[in-house]
Amino acid sequence: MKKLTAEEAKNIIPLKPGKYTLLYSQLIQLKPGEALIITTCDWVTNKPPYETIRRVMKNTGLKLEYGRMPDGSGWLVKRVG
Repeated sequence: MKKLTAEEAKNIIPLKPGKYTLLYSQLIQLKPGEALIITTCDWVTNKPPYETIRRVMKNTGLKLEYGRMPDGSGWLVKRVG
């Protein structure tokens, strides 16, 4: 076990059952201007991550821009506002 300080723990959102996947948790922690690259080796399902991204936008009100990486290596998600 590892004990965290209050400052270390405040930035970590625990994964809950249901819709809170690792991607969902990472997206809601993005600050305005930050971006997240999801590589194809990180995302192992057949469908792209767009469904999860749209669910985050709908449920939290975050404004995100998303799409494929220009080189085809994965997807890019940016928090706009």
